[in-house]
Formats: sequence, C-alpha cells, structure tokens
Amino acid sequence: MLSTLLQKTFLQRNKSGASDKVVSLVQTGAIDQIDSSAQTCASVEHAKTPSLQFHRLKVAEVSALTEDSVMLTFDIPDQLKPDFQFTPGQYLTLRTRIEGQLVSRCYSICSPIDDARLSIAIRKVSSGRFSRFAVDQLAANDELEVMPPMGRFQLVPQTPNAEQAPCYVGVAGGSGITPIMSMIKSLLTSNSQAKFVLFYANRSPSSMMFKEVLEHLETQYPDRFFMLPFYSQPTDQQETTAASQHAREQAIHLAIADGLKGKTSALPNAEEVELSSEIQLLLNDLPDLNRADHWYLCGPQGMTDTVHALLIDNDVEATNIQRELFTAAQTSSVDKPHNVDSSDSSTKEQQISIIHEGKSIDFTWDDSHQVILNQALTQQDDLPHACQFGACGTCKAKVVEGEVTLLENMALEADDLAKGYILTCQAIPCSDKVVISYDE
Repeated sequence: MLSTLLQKTFLQRNKSGASDKVVSLVQTGAIDQIDSSAQTCASVEHAKTPSLQFHRLKVAEVSALTEDSVMLTFDIPDQLKPDFQFTPGQYLTLRTRIEGQLVSRCYSICSPIDDARLSIAIRKVSSGRFSRFAVDQLAANDELEVMPPMGRFQLVPQTPNAEQAPCYVGVAGGSGITPIMSMIKSLLTSNSQAKFVLFYANRSPSSMMFKEVLEHLETQYPDRFFMLPFYSQPTDQQETTAASQHAREQAIHLAIADGLKGKTSALPNAEEVELSSEIQLLLNDLPDLNRADHWYLCGPQGMTDTVHALLIDNDVEATNIQRELFTAAQTSSVDKPHNVDSSDSSTKEQQISIIHEGKSIDFTWDDSHQVILNQALTQQDDLPHACQFGACGTCKAKVVEGEVTLLENMALEADDLAKGYILTCQAIPCSDKVVISYDE
C-alpha cells in the first residue's frame, strides 16, 4: 500500500476523472521541434491545478547529471506548497526571457513525493533555446516563472493485495527516465513491499542520467529494484550509429518479451537479436512481469510504439499502460473537434479574438503565421503556451464562437474536443470570426 502522503496527494490531484490509459508527449531534451527546447510534456492539466498561473521561484541548486544535462532544484515557499503538490510522473512549465523573447517550456519532475524541494532534469540539445540556456547559464539564486505541476502520466496507487506485492515496470529511453525517476524513488520509499523493474536505454554509460542514483537504489533495494541497462555505445570510445541504435532498441524489446515469457510476433526480425549474457542473467532474477500492475513507457515514439504493441500482443491490459513520448513520429491523421470541417475555410477576412485574463486581443488572421497562437503571440507574448507542436496542452483554450481546424493533437481527449477545447498552437480558423477563450 502506498504511503498516506502519496495516496492523499494522488487523490487530491485526480478529481478530474482522467483515464488511466494516457498517451502524452514529453520532450525530454533529446530533441527540439519548432524551438521547443526541452522536456515538453503533453498531458492536459487537471481540473484542480491552478491552471495558467505562473509563480516566481528561485533556483536553489543546479547539479550536473551528465556533460549535457542538469538537475534544477527549487525551494517552494510555504504559501505555495499546496499549489505545488504533485503526483510522480508530472511536469512543471517554466518561463523566462531569453535574448528579449519570452520562452516557456515543460520539464518532468524527478524528485520523490516526500522531498521538501522540487527538482526537474533538463538535457541540452543544439537547437533548443531553453535547454541551452538552462544547462549553460542558469545558476543558483536565478529566478524563473513556474506553473504548478500538471500532467496525466502518473504513478497509479494499487489496491492492497495480500497475495502479492505490487509490481511496476518502467521502460525509458535517454532522458525519458526523468518522470520515471520520481516514480521509482517515491514507490520504493513509500511501500516496503513494492517492486520496480526498469528497462533503460542510453547511448553510453556516461550519457546515462541518474546513473549513480539508480545504482545506489539497486544496492539499497536488491530484492525490490531491478535495472536492465541497454547501450548503443557500450564504451565511450565507440561511435553511435543508426545501426547500433536500432540494435539497442531491438534488444530492449526482446528483453521485455523474454521477461513476459511471451510472444514476439510484434517484433520484426526478433530471431536475429541476441541478448548479452549480462542482460540474460538480470532477466533470470526479475519478478514475474505478467503479474505487473502497471507499465510506464517514456521515450522516443518508435520505441514506445513497439513496446506498447508487444505488451498488448502479450495480453497486458491497455488500461495498465501509460505512455509519454519525447519525440513524435509524423502522422497523417489528426483528431479534430466533431463540428469542424477542415475544407470549410473562408475566403473572406477572418477576425480572431483571444480572451485572456478578462481582456480581448483582436486581430485579422494572416495565414503566414501558420497557426493562431503564433499570430496571437505577436500581440501579447505571455499567452499560455509551451511546446508549440500539439503536445503539452498548456495552450488549451475554448472556442466560444466560430470554428477551427487542429493540425495536430497529442494532448486533448475526446471529451475535451466535444466541449470545444482546442490547442491554439495547432489551430487554424475555418470561419469568418473566431473567438477563443483561455478563461473558460
């Protein structure tokens, strides 16, 4: 059974009735798209979260994790602690001005639920404005604007079962470990019986975030925490190639299938993959993965898609799988509001009104901006947004008049769309007048 603190926090922050089956997208510093330079998490905020409200927080500490990643730790003032309660797996949205431009991005929480301070992890990428700023320039005592925790990728408490201890499995790729790190530490310290199995893929041992912490947890909880590491570059002297990355992913997929003692039909060319002797020994010591209560997948979409298909193929309930992605594959299908016809675009001038904090921002649509949010930001740069590619849900707003089309949607669920909610970073007007409210 989870500790009272963890159960209480989970219940407080889950009154929105969110489904256990969640597919969200998090950009954990591995790649930046449209200058979303960090872990852009894509779960829509809870009903209880004090949404769209930033608070200025001081950075208490900046700790190096690898040569290209850091952990930022915040001291939360007493008066804000109720707002910054979180469930392991959630993320924070940060905002600051970089070279005069207001930039906001999302990063997963890596600290355990009972920590007095709140920590996130950031990996630098070459094209990432925020990640480069955070890793290269941020220092203790700097201040950032921070939103309260959000996200539906969450550790799910299990009902006590006298017959078996709860067992959780995490599958992480690179910096996808960040939200799972919070889950592991919270679970192991709050439940003396629970077990956690981690399949963790990295480029090399030196690029593994939280390597020392994870190895310490293996020593501290030898019968409860199990880590299986996979590398495309086992030594720093070797080069990472597309072939070695593919071989690493194939190995992690086959190891999961082996742990399930199940079918490998979802794995192409499985017969050509050979697991290392180290991984084979580790697999022998694992608890029965067929009895795992919950699976958490966080990493590139290709990897998590294959793992998800493998789990379903081996009769794992879809409701027991949560996914969070940090790179998205291109897709030709888009979830749109039920009353929107993307072919019904007006040839007249289109008037857009954005309502934010009781004020209206009005402009004539210029399609060179591609989406409504981009043009709105030229009028007011502090409108709620983060990832800018349909993932995090921070720019969620409601269409109160008119119609729009969504180019992409990886954050909103069917009930959100049915109520008229959209992602302004993916919205194109389809009527002569569109009124969108962030205040609904």
